[in-house]
Amino acid sequence: MAVNASMKAPKMTSYPHLAITTQHHGRRSVLLLQGELDLCTRERLRRAISSALKHLPHILVVDLSGLDFIDCSGLSVLVWAHKRLAEQDRQFLITGSKPIVRRVICLAGVETYLHLSEPEALPLGCASQSDSPGQLLP
Repeated sequence: MAVNASMKAPKMTSYPHLAITTQHHGRRSVLLLQGELDLCTRERLRRAISSALKHLPHILVVDLSGLDFIDCSGLSVLVWAHKRLAEQDRQFLITGSKPIVRRVICLAGVETYLHLSEPEALPLGCASQSDSPGQLLP
């Protein structure tokens, strides 16, 4: 069987793109993520979260609606942020995740811990709670 050697895989960028937009609304700060959250971009998110926390928000919302990919190192930053805010009696909320991103969060088993909003949109295999974390937004 012959192999067609003329077919080439698309070139992958060595630094995935992650854009972070920060908005402050009174006692709530919102980080809008676009691109990929992984080993190469996780420190950028950690710095953005630390910067947002300097505004002392009661609620930090991370909007993942523009995120196309997340891996376990990116997920670890979200867990770190949740823990940091919980230690300060503040709330951390994730909203707008695409099905592929939500699936990774659910497979890791941290969907309830991280307070994912819109529990009715959870894919099969993710448990939803009657006390919906999506009700945390003022």
